[in-house]
Amino acid sequence: MNSREILFLAIGLQTLVILIVLFSYRSKKIRVNRYLGFFFMTICVEIFMFFVLNKTANPALYYLPIRFDFLTLTFLYFYATETTGIKIKSKFKYYIPAVIEVIILTFAFIAVSKDPNYHDFLKRHGFDLYFRIFSSLYIVTLSILIIRIIHRHQRLLNIHFSNTKFKSLQWLTVFCIGCIIINILRHIYHTFNIKTEFVSIIYCGLSLFSLYYLTIASLIQININNVIPSKINVEEEHKELERIIKQVKQYLLENKAYLNPNINLKNFSKNIGIPERDVSKAINRMGNKNFSNYINYYRVEEFKRLLTSEEYKKYSISAIADEVGFSSRASFYKNFKEIEGVSPSVYMKN
Repeated sequence: MNSREILFLAIGLQTLVILIVLFSYRSKKIRVNRYLGFFFMTICVEIFMFFVLNKTANPALYYLPIRFDFLTLTFLYFYATETTGIKIKSKFKYYIPAVIEVIILTFAFIAVSKDPNYHDFLKRHGFDLYFRIFSSLYIVTLSILIIRIIHRHQRLLNIHFSNTKFKSLQWLTVFCIGCIIINILRHIYHTFNIKTEFVSIIYCGLSLFSLYYLTIASLIQININNVIPSKINVEEEHKELERIIKQVKQYLLENKAYLNPNINLKNFSKNIGIPERDVSKAINRMGNKNFSNYINYYRVEEFKRLLTSEEYKKYSISAIADEVGFSSRASFYKNFKEIEGVSPSVYMKN
C-alpha cells in the first residue's frame, strides 16, 4: 500500500465514523445534519471507488454512475441554506446536474462494458477533460454560493442568538475556499501533466486534509443550535414573544412582583408558569433588556411615582429605594442613573 492509499484509507475510516454518527445521533438538528450525512456518504462511496479502480484493470468501472461530482457539494449547499433559514421551494432543480451525470456515465459504462475499446475512444475525444471542466465549474459555483450564504448566516447570528460561541459556519467557508483552490490545482495538475508521486501526494494530502477539517468541525457542531428561523417562523416567534411579554408585564403590574428584593428569573418563571428560557428571550427581544434590568426599570418607575405621593414625602431617597425593592443604595443609584440619565438627587431637584 503506497502513501496515497494510506491517506485515503485513513480519511475513509474517519468519514465512515462521522457518517454513522450523523445518521444515528438524535440531535436537535437532525433535519439539518442529515445533509451533512449524505455529503459524507457520497465521499465514502468515492473513496471506496478509488480503491476499486486501483485494484482492477476493468475500464468500465471508471464510468460507474456513482462518482457524485455534481452531487456531493449540493448536500453542503442544502446544509448551509437550511442552517441559514433559507427555504428552497423546488430542490429538485439542484439535482438535475447529478441526474445528467448519472445518465451520461450509465451510457458510457454500458458502452465500455460491451466494447472496452470504447474507453480509448472516449479518452481521445476529451471525455475526461470536459467532465473535469464542467464538474469544477459546478463545484466552484456552489462553493461561492455557500460562502455568500454563510456570510448572511454570520450577519443574522448576532440578531437571533445572544451567545454565538461555536455557532458560526466559518469552518464551512474555509472548506469551500479549499474546494476552489483544489479544483484550480486539479486543472494545473492535469493540464501540465505533472504527475509525479510527490505532486500526487501533495494534491491528495491537501484534498484529504480539507475533508479531515470538515469532519472535525461537523462533529463539534452536531448538537449546537445555530439554525436561523425562517421568515415564517420568525413571524410566528414574534407573535409568541409578544404574547409572553404581555403576560409578564401584566403579572408584574398586577402583583407588583418587582417590589420583592429577592426576585429572580427562576422564581418569577415558576410563579408565572412560563419556562425561564422563554421569559428571558421575550424580555431580551421585546424589551431590549435582560431580566434584572427589566425589573429595575419597573422599580425606578415605582420610585418616581412614590416621590409625588404625599405618604412618602418625608421619606429619604434610600428609604423609598428600599420600598421599591432595591437591596442596596449603591444598586439603586447605579440603576437609576443608567435608566434616567441623571442621579436621583438631580432628578428630585428638577
